[in-house]
Amino acid sequence: MAKDYYAILGVGREATPDEIKRAYRKLARQYHPDVNSEPDAQERFKEINAAYEVLSDPQKRQMVDMGADPLAPAAAGPAPAVRADRSSASRTSWTRSSAVPPAARAAAPGRVPGPAPTR
Repeated sequence: MAKDYYAILGVGREATPDEIKRAYRKLARQYHPDVNSEPDAQERFKEINAAYEVLSDPQKRQMVDMGADPLAPAAAGPAPAVRADRSSASRTSWTRSSAVPPAARAAAPGRVPGPAPTR
């Protein structure tokens, strides 16, 4: 379930951007760790910042209004699929020149890394 960012800032869903900003500034001053030494002040301050980040961005605010949480890890999209096949045949082959560290490649600008010349 999505967090209620409106409740964290103490504003209604119909709040204007100016009302959101005023509520954020008031709460940020109240719960700032440099001002408030209560044990949970820092965590509360982080919640207030997250709520303002979401509600001050029109796209994120729209997501919240539709019931989503734009800061939840799943909001970034599905996790990449992990291949079940881990056999050596499925691994990408590499050449000896690709094993050269970047610092060594940078030492010889203009030279294309490749096999050592034979004599």
